[in-house]
Amino acid sequence: MKIMNYFSLYLKGLICFCLLFITMDSHALSIDKGYRQNKIKDLALIYQGGVHRIDWTSDQFLPYVVHQFADGHKDWLFDGFLFLEFTDGKGCGFATRYSDKNARKKEWLWLLDRLFEDGKALSALDRCIGTQIKEIGKPDFTHQIVLCLPEVLPGQKDWGEVDGEPMDFSRQEDQVKATRWYIDELMKRFKQAKYKHLKLSGFYWLAEDIDFTKDLSVPLSKYIHSMNKTFCWIPYWQAKGYNQWKELGFDIAYQQPNHFFKASIPDKRLEEACQSAATLNMGMELEFDERALFDAKDSFYNRLVAYIDHFERQQAFRTSAMAYYSGNHAVLDMYKSTNPKDHEVMDRLANLIVSRRGKQKKESHQTKVIAHRGFWNTPGSAQNSLAALVKADSIGCYGSEFDVWLTADDELMLNHDGWHDGYSLEKTSSDVLRTLKLSNGENMPTLEQFLDKAKKLKIHLILEMKPLSTPERETKAVEMILKLVEEKKLTHRVEYISFSRHVMCEFIRLAPPKTPILYLGQDISPKELKQLGATGADYNYWAYHKNPDWLKDLKNSGMTSNVWTVNIPSEMQWCIDNGFDLITTDAPTAFLGL
Repeated sequence: MKIMNYFSLYLKGLICFCLLFITMDSHALSIDKGYRQNKIKDLALIYQGGVHRIDWTSDQFLPYVVHQFADGHKDWLFDGFLFLEFTDGKGCGFATRYSDKNARKKEWLWLLDRLFEDGKALSALDRCIGTQIKEIGKPDFTHQIVLCLPEVLPGQKDWGEVDGEPMDFSRQEDQVKATRWYIDELMKRFKQAKYKHLKLSGFYWLAEDIDFTKDLSVPLSKYIHSMNKTFCWIPYWQAKGYNQWKELGFDIAYQQPNHFFKASIPDKRLEEACQSAATLNMGMELEFDERALFDAKDSFYNRLVAYIDHFERQQAFRTSAMAYYSGNHAVLDMYKSTNPKDHEVMDRLANLIVSRRGKQKKESHQTKVIAHRGFWNTPGSAQNSLAALVKADSIGCYGSEFDVWLTADDELMLNHDGWHDGYSLEKTSSDVLRTLKLSNGENMPTLEQFLDKAKKLKIHLILEMKPLSTPERETKAVEMILKLVEEKKLTHRVEYISFSRHVMCEFIRLAPPKTPILYLGQDISPKELKQLGATGADYNYWAYHKNPDWLKDLKNSGMTSNVWTVNIPSEMQWCIDNGFDLITTDAPTAFLGL
């Protein structure tokens, strides 16, 4: 999986990352939001079969089955194992791009024999678990097994026969027939083996993109599901079809960041991968290999640490199903290492895995997310742009916050700062401002353009009226806003916030009854806001820490509590745990992954 040319994948990823957001608007509405969960919480990839691999004996499986911490105690580690192979090590490949010669039925049968060989692979894993049960007791889960399906390589005509009929892989029906035969063989042999501690969960699609076999996954998925088994996929970073994984028939797909393998790939890739996975409802894959050892030549130890750091910050360990690529046998190498740094990082990773078994049940909460200035922190978008509004709606945000100014010629326009490209929003005419470009190439939008776009969406609109130069101009702007919102028939979807006390009071005076109106500054307490007629407060995150009674006062008064601008997942979780009604963030996909 990882021996492909990662430089080419990186370049391809830069292109495809942009394509994700071109297609997302139409696609993302049909999928769930947040990281994908699965009955297998932590799936270890075991590369097994080829003659170039280790035998995978019980002793070699030991550090994958249990982890011994620095204090000497042991605990169960991975609850799932994926057995896969790309080549037999003798010149035949089970997938495209790995060998010059395509594996035939003969090699497929050889791989089956290797998988079910007594004392190795599945047999050894079962025995290892049995031995550890005697030592530390039975786990509160059953170890799940996922088995890979070789890729039926297009155009191959020398594979062999099924039921006496030669298979021609230029024909889709023959590709499906051969794969179904292999599934049946796997099922039969697994049942015959009568493993005591292993359960066959499902099957893995070996092809990491849909370049050659895109039409096969759906019919095979139906066959697999007819036997009550699952079908999973781990496409490489931004692989063709990765954002269509549900339509392709898979029950779960794991996002490969492909960050570990090339030092030139920045750590930002990990954040992008987590956001992509949360947006597309995918699981995450943590990746490292033998180069992660601290004493390895040109060690990538810090890149493994970066995975753990970013996955923690992005809440992947807390809420996502996880797959673990560890090269040929990096977990075993870490276990054998004499360097304390290797045991330190494995203790940290193992502790996260162990703790996940108690936290995997997704916590339900009522806190809703508002995209600060829209979902702008993504390709093709910009703050206060029409694209940011559409993208915030597409990923399932409750609301999209945006900023409104009154121009010199009394036009309502969107921008966060009071200046743009050297022009003052208040002192410049709208004719000039409309020609100014946002960072994504859009022209600066008027409020009317923004509302027209919003009419086609479902998202709530959180309108921040910026403080203006005089109270008179603020009153005029409030009157114009309310009139335009009513004309667009959006009164029920627009909520108002401001740092200006006067603006807030004017919205309270002029807006229809029960219109949500929240104050942004920290100079007015919840009790005073209640007396003024505001429906809630939208304080800064740290204001709630400095004034611990404010949240309680809002709740006791039946007022809405919002908090800005919360971008760190641990701080988001604090807001959820404390029962905030709303949270405003620049990282809505991170919140949706909680």
